Amino acid sequence: MKAFKIHLTPSQRIILSFLLVILVGSLLLSLPISQVPTSTASYWDHLFTTVSMVCVTGLFTKAVADTYSTVGQIICMLLIQIGGLSLVGFVGLFALRGGRKINFMSMATLQEALNRSDTKHFRSFLKSVFGFTLAIETLGAILLSFHFVPEFGWAKGLFTSIFLAVSAFCNAGFDNFGANSIVRYVDNPLINLTLASLIIMGGLGFSVWFDLHTQLGQKHHLPKLGFHTKVVLGLTATILGLGTLLTLLTEWNNPATIGQLSFGHKLLASFFQTVTMRTAGFASIDYTQAEPITLLIYIFQMMLGGAPGGTAGGIKITAFLTLILYARSEILGLPHTNFLGRTIDSLTIRKAFATFSVFLLVFLAGLFALAITDKHQPLLFLVFEVMSALATVGVTANLTPSLSMAGQAVIMALMFFGRIGPLSILASLALRKASKTESLQYAKSSMLV
Repeated sequence: MKAFKIHLTPSQRIILSFLLVILVGSLLLSLPISQVPTSTASYWDHLFTTVSMVCVTGLFTKAVADTYSTVGQIICMLLIQIGGLSLVGFVGLFALRGGRKINFMSMATLQEALNRSDTKHFRSFLKSVFGFTLAIETLGAILLSFHFVPEFGWAKGLFTSIFLAVSAFCNAGFDNFGANSIVRYVDNPLINLTLASLIIMGGLGFSVWFDLHTQLGQKHHLPKLGFHTKVVLGLTATILGLGTLLTLLTEWNNPATIGQLSFGHKLLASFFQTVTMRTAGFASIDYTQAEPITLLIYIFQMMLGGAPGGTAGGIKITAFLTLILYARSEILGLPHTNFLGRTIDSLTIRKAFATFSVFLLVFLAGLFALAITDKHQPLLFLVFEVMSALATVGVTANLTPSLSMAGQAVIMALMFFGRIGPLSILASLALRKASKTESLQYAKSSMLV
């Protein structure tokens, strides 16, 4: 951690670490050894792919399978893994394993990178993050190999399984099949359910898994899950259930998506789309053929994202719940914002409002910019693309490769902003202490709203 200068804030360290990985990754992918002989990708395409992988999004201008060799795809996996767990987390793990002490500023950087609010059991938490990630990705790869080894043979089958497992758990959404994601496997339960499980586990957040592991490991008493864990698990189940039902209703008779599938396969496809919209980026249907109302539902799901402290993006489901609960308490004139026998503190409410406000402003700015650079594209597809990039989802209505270079630059900026987090970027630009003028309290006044 000494490589970072002391005067940098934790947010600035995180931003610089991601920028460094993007620069190095784009250069490595542009090497001839990283590309197939038939590759037509330019450095701009490599840069776009690297940004998307480090920001675990899934959008691309050139398909991985058509561009990168085995060496290049290994680099892609490393970029996705680093993006999912953050470079800062890797450096912290190596420091801990080496027995080195981590100073206060470095610890603050690690906490912010992994969205951990306290230092209690932080060392064991950090180690468990990497151990859990390796275990789940290995299990996912083994399950996927039962299909891909018979289809592609041992070498390619195992490699494909590992690539997909890493990509799914990190919520990156990249595959090494081609430009159509997993559309051809829309009716395959093993592939769909395995990828969906990896996506969900990565999107729950490491704090939830740490709590589950700690509590379920207690042999002498019943597990007592934390409030955050209960909320995340409940919200996740509710969103997945409602999302699946809505997709079934809106796409039931659409022959271009799920209309011609059996009921079981319709249910499977609807469930998978709901899971992948929580920032995964895989697609088992063609979104250009989906009903407009379905795309609007997906846009909302992308905005929600997953849980904090994991590999998911969006405003986070806990932030959305906080906003809804606060609005309810204000409408009913309640003195406190309560939920499940707990009162949500004012700091959490302010953070939720700040996150949503900045996210909405950046979304509108990105949509405005893209509507100017690529005004010939359908507006609904542009909205879908902007939300997908900002929420680091990675699904697209086949729009990304056809965007202008200026439009692709907008998408890259949105992906980076969405991965780092609006609050982290704003905090890195802010002064350490408020000025005397900003700290003053003036005479109170009312404003009509």
